[in-house]
Amino acid sequence: MIPLSFSTNNTPNEITRIRGKILADLMAQDAGFARVPVRSISTKTLKRMLQLYDTWFFSSALLKYYSTFDVTMSSRLLKSAGKFITPGRKNAKTCEIRMSSDFLFRLGTGTYKLNGLIAHSPQEAFLIVFEHELCHAIENAIYGSTGHSSRFMFFAHGIFGHTDTVHSLPTRQQEAAASGIKVGSRVSFDFEGKRLVGYVSYVGKTARVMVPDPRGNYHLESNPHQKFLKYQVPLSMLHVY
Repeated sequence: MIPLSFSTNNTPNEITRIRGKILADLMAQDAGFARVPVRSISTKTLKRMLQLYDTWFFSSALLKYYSTFDVTMSSRLLKSAGKFITPGRKNAKTCEIRMSSDFLFRLGTGTYKLNGLIAHSPQEAFLIVFEHELCHAIENAIYGSTGHSSRFMFFAHGIFGHTDTVHSLPTRQQEAAASGIKVGSRVSFDFEGKRLVGYVSYVGKTARVMVPDPRGNYHLESNPHQKFLKYQVPLSMLHVY
């Protein structure tokens, strides 16, 4: 357990000022992160981001408490923009914050609402997601567990000005649905010189499309007597049929 040696009553102006300084520092050292859409973010930048937040907002308490604190990027986080991970035992001294590259690299210009705040760029949205995960880290360090209770919101609001725990960043499913592609949609696509028609059964980075075929080994609950072949198809290749 660590003492509350940092402020939990930061003013909105102070939070915005410090967040802006951190953002400027990271973008100055990482050209890939400074692009819109973001092209890349280096391990060095992720480490620097953690150090800056720990210094400015936590009086260096986090990196004194955790013996190992990793910040990583994951292309497999498709529904959450970030995730705080510990070994699962009380008072664990190791943790990881896993950030979604799938969300970050798809964001363009515009504003985004996250945790009750408005982000004016993909990079600012990324920092606000990171702040949310840092609140899990500090709550876990102090109490040995973390969730989305009023205790968590005490830290999220007092340290970073967050008023909520949700974001409006577009998921793959939402982007696909905007173009008419969702589970159950009838779609067509080209494969090996042929136009195939089938039904979408899953949407992620690609879509799983079930195409009627007597050679198939799959069935659909809505059509248990027909055989289907399964295809993984890039969303850009699909046409609503």
